[in-house]
Amino acid sequence: MARHLLLIVALLGALLLAACGQSLPTAEEIVDRMEAARAATNDAHAIVAIDFTSPERSGSLVVEGWMEKTGETDAAGEPLARLRIQVLEASEEGLKDTLVVSDGETFWLYNPAENTVITGSASEMGERGPTDPAGAADALQRIVGEGLDALELTVVGEDQIAGKPTWKVDFTPKAETSAQLQLDGVIEGSMWVDEALAIPLKLTLDASDFGQGSVEVRNIETNTGLSAELFRFTPPPGAEVVQAAELVSRLQPRASTLEEARTAVSFALREPGYLPAGMSLVEVRVIGTGTVILNYTGESGSVSVVQSNEEVGRDREPPAGSEVRTVAVGGATGTLITGGDGQGSLLRWEQDGIRYVVAGTISSDEALRVAEGLE
Repeated sequence: MARHLLLIVALLGALLLAACGQSLPTAEEIVDRMEAARAATNDAHAIVAIDFTSPERSGSLVVEGWMEKTGETDAAGEPLARLRIQVLEASEEGLKDTLVVSDGETFWLYNPAENTVITGSASEMGERGPTDPAGAADALQRIVGEGLDALELTVVGEDQIAGKPTWKVDFTPKAETSAQLQLDGVIEGSMWVDEALAIPLKLTLDASDFGQGSVEVRNIETNTGLSAELFRFTPPPGAEVVQAAELVSRLQPRASTLEEARTAVSFALREPGYLPAGMSLVEVRVIGTGTVILNYTGESGSVSVVQSNEEVGRDREPPAGSEVRTVAVGGATGTLITGGDGQGSLLRWEQDGIRYVVAGTISSDEALRVAEGLE
């Protein structure tokens, strides 16, 4: 359910991008028109198609959304809005018909496949947790939030999107923006802005190792007047209702001791019988009830041992220039990834339903010795 929350939150950003006409990076005259369109848009109804490819998963969605300004602003002076978004089509099983409703003060995320409702204050709707399957879209929204000075932009020219004339603009974050937002890879994007409405109709993003994605408005109408009923929601009878704050807290890594970690998970926690010279345990982290991270450090470097009965990024693509090979680990088959300098290694494997990762500033031989020595 958590991944659905994260994905829908990202989609909310995409809808607002399409419907509200945020001041995205482009030539000054286009920005001025987009600002004017944003101020003049009191409500909007749109159907938006999203495609994404990330190290965790790939997929596509079609969502229908409604937005209406409340007439109030937040602490930053940005207009507050009521929202309703429904997933019409989804490549991921169980996501179709998922519904998000916000009346401007409270939000509800309803997944009919699981009959579960996540609810909380509207401000909590934007909180992020672990890696997002639409992480590229999330990264874009954070870049946009930094303003025009955060991006290098180029007006490419004119193009046709959905039969409408648009301005095409290419952009990439400046070096200082990438450093501030901790963006490890190169991020490049393009957007197409409707010349008449001054609203983005399409956006593509290439976030390198994070993934690629596109958002395209299939149709949109503004200032038509919307029913207040669209922004009301009552949990269905029998639905499990979970508070968003509780869910976020549950997903955050928390400091622990080895003894506490052993009782927090349902599997037998293993410790390294071998560690590189001088390394010792400095931190134990527990995530939810299914993941434990043991962090070791010393003068020669550091290494982390992750054990989980949940997903721990086993499908993440190796960084460019790294060496990847299949190895045997305690009777199981693992994947060993070594950095281009030969000093950083990541070894992952699965055994008896538990997923393991050994990673750190150690050689591939040392990573294998740590893995083989777990007891």
